[in-house]
Amino acid sequence: MNSQKPLRPIFLRVASIVAPPLAFTILLWFTRLNPISIWQLSVCLVLLVIPWYSYVSWHQRKINDLPVFAMISLMYWVYYALALFWGELTIPVARTIFGRDAEVEMLSRALLMCLVGVLCLWLGTKAWLGGVLVPHHLPEINLDRSRNYLRVLLASSALLWVLEPSTYVLGEGGRQVIVLALSFIPLLGFTLMFRIYLRGEASRLDKLLVFGFLFVRLFAGLSSGWLGSAASIMIICAATYVAERNRIPRLAVIIVLLFTLFFQVGKEDFRSVYWSQQTQASHLERVSFWVNTSLEKWGTALGDPSGAELRGLLNQSVSRVSLLTQSANVLEQTPDVVPYQYGKLYRYLFITFIPRALWPDKPSVSEANRFYQVAYGVTDPEDLDTVAIGVGVLAEAFINFGWLGVIGIMFLLGMFFDFYQSAFLSKSSGLLMSSLGIALLPQMLGVESQMATYLGGIVQQVGLSLLVLLPIIRWRRKQPINKISPFLRAEGANLAITHSQ
Repeated sequence: MNSQKPLRPIFLRVASIVAPPLAFTILLWFTRLNPISIWQLSVCLVLLVIPWYSYVSWHQRKINDLPVFAMISLMYWVYYALALFWGELTIPVARTIFGRDAEVEMLSRALLMCLVGVLCLWLGTKAWLGGVLVPHHLPEINLDRSRNYLRVLLASSALLWVLEPSTYVLGEGGRQVIVLALSFIPLLGFTLMFRIYLRGEASRLDKLLVFGFLFVRLFAGLSSGWLGSAASIMIICAATYVAERNRIPRLAVIIVLLFTLFFQVGKEDFRSVYWSQQTQASHLERVSFWVNTSLEKWGTALGDPSGAELRGLLNQSVSRVSLLTQSANVLEQTPDVVPYQYGKLYRYLFITFIPRALWPDKPSVSEANRFYQVAYGVTDPEDLDTVAIGVGVLAEAFINFGWLGVIGIMFLLGMFFDFYQSAFLSKSSGLLMSSLGIALLPQMLGVESQMATYLGGIVQQVGLSLLVLLPIIRWRRKQPINKISPFLRAEGANLAITHSQ
């Protein structure tokens, strides 16, 4: 009997890790819109167990501010596994409406590629090499002494969003500076001010600035047709809450999902009217059009007693956050139709540090995307200026080096995330660095981007942010966490026992 007692905690531990993902996977299987084999179902289950296990481990220890690997691996499950249950299993083809059906074998190989990539990503985070590169001295700010500066930063950035200045006001060379000033730096200022609010230290003016910026950002994002811009600010709010309160805001997560699902169905109609047809309208009219279009579509779907309309909308929404069929297309055509690129698609990463002011003809960050779209028959060359489609860092690794690329590139990317976690989101990173890490988080979760877009601008984003905040920055030495060796801990325990005796 005694030999069986230790097995019970192990069984309960395994059950707590496997049972929730298993239950949710079974639910998806019963509500699926596509045929799924047992092997595919098993891979989808494992892909969900990985982020759940990572989250449970983080929740028990909370060594870091955010469970970064859990969130990123969950995004891979969304973009690959969820699409298998509810998405359209068609491969986009240039100048066609419906595309072509993906082969079952290629879909299975795409799922396997995702699993291998996520596992290599995890191994990279456990290599403990990324954290070694973290500088010993990190920038920091004092919120109380810097509050007025942050107020001006947040108010001026919100005003810029309303005025919508041209990104070419400083010429081609200064375009990137203007883009960062309109996009990333305001998010950093908002993150810092939102932390003041969550700590209960916000004045009425601070609250007005925080919620005013939040409204302007959501409104401006919707009026411009970018759903991701509005979703990003919600992700930052949720991540800031986790960093301050050490718990997941479940209501915020549900709101983000419902917000995305609601507006996703009207996005194509909005872009057709205001992007393709260039219809002139005010910001309020644009947002009203998007809201009314989505309401009409969801109302029709919910009023259909057969459920066909609802299934169609879910299918449409999930398909827009899917890389499954595109990856199947890559696996099918590489290298028989499209030869391996052997790193050519990563060229921009080696020149991203060169300012465009010094190199006016510097290649575009979307060069790799454009190659993929044309080479794999997704987009006609003449449509590249109006259509941008990314295949994600995982499939791009296969395009460059095949299965060795999936293993090697994802392992290196895991090492980068180890550095990102250690430098920006560890308990010793400090307020400024952790806020920078949170502001970068929506970009880190964008696994549908190719490497040049995914990582290419991080140095510029961090560098310009520190430059803007330089008047309120001070430098401090990074404090190590849990760096005491087991020998020293044992010696300390022995000294304590001796002293007590």
